[in-house]
Amino acid sequence: MFREAISYPTRPPEGGRSIIIGGLLLVVFVAFIATVALGPPRGYLAVLGVLPWLLVRGYHVRVIRTTIGRDRPTPPRFDDVPRLLRDGLIAAIVSIAYLSPGGAVLGPLIAVRVSGTDLSTLLSELAVPKFLSAPVVFVAGILAVLGVMYVIGALYVIPIAIARYAHSGRPRAAFDLRTIIAGSMTEDYIISWATSVVLQVFLLPVASLLQILLVGFFFHFIVSTGVRYCYGQGVGAALALDPVPVLHERSDPDDWDLPLAVQRIERVDRSRGETTNEAGTERVPRPAIRRVEEDTNRDRDRPGR
Repeated sequence: MFREAISYPTRPPEGGRSIIIGGLLLVVFVAFIATVALGPPRGYLAVLGVLPWLLVRGYHVRVIRTTIGRDRPTPPRFDDVPRLLRDGLIAAIVSIAYLSPGGAVLGPLIAVRVSGTDLSTLLSELAVPKFLSAPVVFVAGILAVLGVMYVIGALYVIPIAIARYAHSGRPRAAFDLRTIIAGSMTEDYIISWATSVVLQVFLLPVASLLQILLVGFFFHFIVSTGVRYCYGQGVGAALALDPVPVLHERSDPDDWDLPLAVQRIERVDRSRGETTNEAGTERVPRPAIRRVEEDTNRDRDRPGR
């Protein structure tokens, strides 16, 4: 799956165009975030960075949607901006909802450490008796361990939750915990998730280093899209999901069922260029070839329509 994940973002017909658009959106996102260093009022432009970030995230949802249940999917089109923004926003909300319990536990503890002190010192400064501060520190340590474990578990199942929304189009499907937990225990998802972790651990640092040359932003988009390919393939196999219709995807041209533009008439008398009718008695001159009337039903069922 590793090789397929790397090659997937570049597959035609939409791969190259999507990489260019996605890489440029990442450049714009970082540029807006960098305005924070300028201070107010220019620093407020950083808020606009949310838009390109949501577009990229929405495209990743579309990647998951179009890779579910397909043996050899191709990258989707980077179009329909309102839908991309909507999908990106819902995916962000789903992720925040899953991570918020762990954040509520770890947030205060992290804030204490960032302030340059530890919890026991803080309790002594608040005049908390020593016989109470020791149990509080112990309980805080237990909560920190549980919080870290919860965040890891949430990061593990979030791709399934987003894939459930991407496949069904219903945000509520992202919180079907019974189905999500069942899918997370399957071998198919474990393998795909492990592959995505390998991609992120070994390739994203390289992409970050190459961002100095700008090419890193495009490589970052390729890697992140490959990660979503792993999610779509793994969740689709784990939950036995059927593929959703994809307008952009074309099959092998050799397999297309295309109507012929012309067709040779059978039962032609080649010596005279005439054809007998059904009774076989009258000879009627007819052309050797004729145009076949378009079959609207077949044309509508052609791949890529």
